[in-house]
Amino acid sequence: MSDNLPSALIVDDDPVALIVLQHMLESQGFSVVAQSSVTEAQQELETSEFVIIFVDYLMPGETGLDLLEFADGVPVVLLTGYRSQTELDDPRADDVQAYLTKPVSTSDLTSVVAELLDTATEVSVK
Repeated sequence: MSDNLPSALIVDDDPVALIVLQHMLESQGFSVVAQSSVTEAQQELETSEFVIIFVDYLMPGETGLDLLEFADGVPVVLLTGYRSQTELDDPRADDVQAYLTKPVSTSDLTSVVAELLDTATEVSVK
């Protein structure tokens, strides 16, 4: 990770989704770490600092909500096919700061990042 850029963590078991979201975030000025499981992401959170976390809701044997207890105050954006937290049957969904419906659009990503990080003037789509 670059020391000069804000860092984002992406967690998704779909390698294509990881690549797409990574490119979208890098084009907006983020240094990105991509992991394919909650376990890998948890290990990354123990050694690195992030300003925002994007995590897929449904992965083999786990959900993105399993990562919440390790986020330590970092805003978490849940990537999902569900439209809102009320559709998720898990009380931990209340602790998620934002939701993005897959496939993620650049405009939705930009809006969520600006809202959560209060960087509307710094985040731009190239």
